[in-house]
Amino acid sequence: LREKTHDLIRTVSARRVLLCLPSGAPFADPAPDETAKRDVELVAQLDGMPAGVVGSEMGGFAALRLAAEHRDLVDRLVLVSVPAPEGEPAGVDLDSIAAKTLLLFGRERELGYANGKWWRDRLGARLEIVPGQADDLLPRVWSRVLSHLAPHTKRRG
Repeated sequence: LREKTHDLIRTVSARRVLLCLPSGAPFADPAPDETAKRDVELVAQLDGMPAGVVGSEMGGFAALRLAAEHRDLVDRLVLVSVPAPEGEPAGVDLDSIAAKTLLLFGRERELGYANGKWWRDRLGARLEIVPGQADDLLPRVWSRVLSHLAPHTKRRG
């Protein structure tokens, strides 16, 4: 009983992190060892509880919509390798996003910087360019994602 109570308290107090992946990508923890080091609960959908939201590649547009439509629930946002659209992203009012936002992009022949700069200029967000290629960037930056989305969680191990 004591162990079950501890697990329940941990679940209630854990920082929720919502992961938005590209359509068709299986929902999976990008770096389970890194996630296990923090008191976070990784979820696939917003359920009325506050959460930090991360969107990777085309999943970034879903993350942006959530941040715009649920300002009361989404206080932090990370976009990882999200391509810059031609014009404004359809269905998303970027001006309504109030979440503290971090942009993480790989330096792929300057394309990563160009995409990141596009988002930075429209969201007023912090842009970080990660050395190397953009391929499989999310697992490589997962620790940084969690430090932004769940800044006050205890890092273990």
